[in-house]
Amino acid sequence: MWTGTSGAQERLTVEIKGVEGEVASNVTAFLSIGQLQTRPRGLLDSVPLLGEDEQAPPSFSEDHIRRLHRRADKEIRQALQPYGYYSPTVRASLDRTRDDWIARYEIDPGPATVIRRLELAVQGPGREDPGISRAVDGVELREGQRLMHERYEDTKKSLIVAANNAGYLDARFLRREMRVSPTDQGAEILLTLETGERYYFGPITVEQEILSPDFVARFLRAEPGMPFDSRRLLATQLALSGSGYFSLVEVQIQRESTQDFRVPVSIRTGPAKNQRYATGFGFGTDTGPRISLAMEQRRLNRRGHSLLTDLRFSKIKTSLGTQYKIPVRNVETDRFVVSAAAESENVSDDGNTDRYRLGASLNDGWGAFRRSLYANYQYEDFSIGDDDDSVTFLIPGASLSRIRADNPLFPRRGISWTVDVRGAQSKLISETSFLRPSADLRLVLPLGRKGRFLGRGQLGAIAVEDFSKLPLTERYFAGGDQSIRGYGYRRLGPNDETGEVVGGRYLAVASAEVDYLFIGNFGLAAFVDGGNADDNFPPDPRLGAGLGLRWRSPVGMLRIDFAHPFIDSDDRYRLHISIGPEL
Repeated sequence: MWTGTSGAQERLTVEIKGVEGEVASNVTAFLSIGQLQTRPRGLLDSVPLLGEDEQAPPSFSEDHIRRLHRRADKEIRQALQPYGYYSPTVRASLDRTRDDWIARYEIDPGPATVIRRLELAVQGPGREDPGISRAVDGVELREGQRLMHERYEDTKKSLIVAANNAGYLDARFLRREMRVSPTDQGAEILLTLETGERYYFGPITVEQEILSPDFVARFLRAEPGMPFDSRRLLATQLALSGSGYFSLVEVQIQRESTQDFRVPVSIRTGPAKNQRYATGFGFGTDTGPRISLAMEQRRLNRRGHSLLTDLRFSKIKTSLGTQYKIPVRNVETDRFVVSAAAESENVSDDGNTDRYRLGASLNDGWGAFRRSLYANYQYEDFSIGDDDDSVTFLIPGASLSRIRADNPLFPRRGISWTVDVRGAQSKLISETSFLRPSADLRLVLPLGRKGRFLGRGQLGAIAVEDFSKLPLTERYFAGGDQSIRGYGYRRLGPNDETGEVVGGRYLAVASAEVDYLFIGNFGLAAFVDGGNADDNFPPDPRLGAGLGLRWRSPVGMLRIDFAHPFIDSDDRYRLHISIGPEL
């Protein structure tokens, strides 16, 4: 029901009964008499009909209202047909009092029309094409199903798209019929697709001057002679656009130049700025305020080599690093990286470490996973508790990871995991031998429409000859925003004789959280974290729990948590602030 009124004299009220949901919405959209309102605002809506001391506009006259009312029966029937209702009963009335018009429409949609016969046929050279066959098998239309016009249109579209994607650019329907018999509530759908001849990619040219043609060709997802597929052209455009080398990528299909069913393709590009600068500001209770500055040179040569230099400041850590990146294999994602870095970090209460590192790594795809094979030569000068030493290590390692999520920034369902193994051998430069495997798992599951469950777990172990020689950056600590809330950053672990937390050989941490967005992008969370770092396995656990505020910000979830530590802490509660994706 909605009402139109001037606020002074006359009102028009329209009442619709008997249908609901999208059917009711379609009826409302079809009713001309309903267009006298300015816009719907729920059940009641006001629009001007007559103002004080004004003459009724011709379009809002009594004759016009009665004329629109007479159209209503036909319009309602038209609105019901896309949902399979061809034999409705409509009881309509229009009444007028001194100040009111009331139009009432009581609708009985009647029995739904059912698809009695469905024939989908494919003719032509592409009738056995796997892609087209999958499209035919995957249509939503079925015999015995209620007739829905939208599904009929979607079926036609999906078959044409499948044919075009398989290279049959001249595909068309020889027959497309939907026969409806309202008397017996039955329908027949007859579709015959003629594929026509298959087209293939002809010459593919990329207009650019900044990179080697052989290197640019590695971004192409199509080659001359392949069956024409617009999805391959889209993938090529995305690959070139995402490379960072080009600010403009336009793909032009030269259909008019087709010869012998070979379609030439021209890709026009514009170079991106060679130098890119970035600054970042943030805050976290683990790190305090933090600032980052970065400069990237995207093209050092025509083979696409790049150089990234970044500087980071925070209360607990300062670092300066540079990475020389060389595209390999899949040039979109795979890189061989030579890096150098200098870092200074405060650990626990009085610990600190200065580290200088030279490294090389191969970061690439390995099936469905991301893989990193690396080796780092590092010098570390550290002091914590009774341990005060300068050590040199050559640390090779490998990591494997995977992430799957329905939304990378705000996942409602997803999982990510990383497994890393690294170590050193005392006979190869290193001060002592060690082996350090670790694993990290994160999980997000939906709870209703607005809630989520978030799980997190970390496991790690170290086998080492002389623990006192092990760098602080390789030891296990617990506590902090991404570990056990309620405790300070890296404040959990074994203590030495002075009471200083010096890090442990084992790590086991688990977290369970439920969040719920109550109003728009704002919500609450409840969580429990447990675990510890220790010299024995399983570690002697510490427990923290609390409540948090959530804001779904444009750059990720902002988390403000109030956590209470239950064991071995002088704090009654601790505030944790962090921001970013959960996976």
